Amino acid sequence: MHGRISRAVSLIALASLSAIATSCTSCTSGGNERSPAPRVAQFADSTAPRVAYTTLRDVDTIGAFTNRDVKESSAAVRSWRTAGVFWTLNDNGNDERVFAFDSTGQDLGSVIVPHARNRDWEALATGPCAAGRCLFIGDVGDNLARHDVVSIYRIPEPAPPGTGRLATGDSASALHFRYPDGPRDVEAMWVDADTAVFLVTKRPLRDAAGYTRPSQVYRLGPELWAANKVSVATLVDSLPNFASGDERTQITDASLSNPFGDPAQASRLAVRTYGMVYVFEVDLTSGRPGRLVGHCALDALDEKQGEGLTWMADGRLLFTSEKRNAPIMVARCP
Repeated sequence: MHGRISRAVSLIALASLSAIATSCTSCTSGGNERSPAPRVAQFADSTAPRVAYTTLRDVDTIGAFTNRDVKESSAAVRSWRTAGVFWTLNDNGNDERVFAFDSTGQDLGSVIVPHARNRDWEALATGPCAAGRCLFIGDVGDNLARHDVVSIYRIPEPAPPGTGRLATGDSASALHFRYPDGPRDVEAMWVDADTAVFLVTKRPLRDAAGYTRPSQVYRLGPELWAANKVSVATLVDSLPNFASGDERTQITDASLSNPFGDPAQASRLAVRTYGMVYVFEVDLTSGRPGRLVGHCALDALDEKQGEGLTWMADGRLLFTSEKRNAPIMVARCP
């Protein structure tokens, strides 16, 4: 497991977007000079309220993946079609399919995704679509930040085919896009109630002068699914800025608790790194993260390379790791 984050290092909450929206002068537009950027929520350490650093609560290992083809679970998502079902995927070097499992890791079959390519599948989300409920697959991993165009695939959420079975899903719709400021490595994604897709860069960026830029949040509007061309994501926000460069602070998954916008439910966004999980309030009208309500160290999970995260129906968080027969763990934060 990566080295421990010092308890002396305080992690600071994002204030509400309306209260701290400023010009992020350290966020460049892909060049080497520091220049004004779109107005985004700045990570303001001098004014933002602090949220206590806590440990996970109610940590429990409730199972392990039984499907040996699940060997690099890079993301996880709870089904909104079938109660008790979850989905995961493998990243680059693997075939184009998603895997169904229950909360104990029991194999519920896998589904081939036609008309999709797994260059580096690193993100998975659920959200509304014309078919009702869809899975959104992010072919957005790019460790070396060299791919000018990346893709998101969308399919109606299939029924799990059953233990040991392989099915073929509906043909995927594809949204091909680029970032406005050059290639980015992304592993975290969520979809809001109006079907907009949000993506977060895995690690903070540095410009040529050595200034650290926050992990950035990009948005793909729902209208882009109808575009018959390569679209351009919009930079809309930023998440907490980690200046240490510690691998444990790299963002590997995100999960929205209320992707279908039920007004009777609170909407929370969980963002995980290799070493921490952060929970934000989310504005239902914009889908963007607001006030940080908790952040917890993941040391208690004792993961080798934990990357996946999703909300359970009871408000707990479910965590997955990258290896065969990896444990399925649950916990609460805060």
